[in-house]
Amino acid sequence: MRLGRDRCRFSPVIPIGLLAPVVLLIALDSGVTAPSAAPGLAPETVPAPKAEILGLWKGTSVCAKVKGNEFCHDETVVYNFVDVPSQAATVALKAARVVDGTLLRTYDLYFTYRPEERRWTSEFKQAQVRAVWDYVVSGDGMAGTASLLPDLTVVRSVTAKRTLKEHVLESGP
Repeated sequence: MRLGRDRCRFSPVIPIGLLAPVVLLIALDSGVTAPSAAPGLAPETVPAPKAEILGLWKGTSVCAKVKGNEFCHDETVVYNFVDVPSQAATVALKAARVVDGTLLRTYDLYFTYRPEERRWTSEFKQAQVRAVWDYVVSGDGMAGTASLLPDLTVVRSVTAKRTLKEHVLESGP
């Protein structure tokens, strides 16, 4: 899937100055099915729990100390997950980071719910690197990672909590 011609080194959070004209949008499959309860029955469609992830989140994104990730910086992040009504198991993420009290948009991605894993995932490619974001929501908390494919080397870990718009620029995650 072609997302743009970025020539910078891989960083799961793409610096806005490098890719300002590029918006990363990854369309993943829209239908998710679960195995049927008994052999011979048609698979049943499992509705994605969109309500668990929709909304505004704020937290920290911490870089892993691995080869090739030397230019990565820890950040305070703000995520806005919005519904994609035309796709039952998909939401869109509009990601930003807080720099010197200012909110800077960093990237947009589509996430698809994987019921067998109870997680939201988004696979993407930047330059010659393939990676996947995975998030698990638990109440008003979310945890996730960005991992390189195919070996799943973790390059970034995120923890976030639901927040209100008026708290986005307050100090701390």
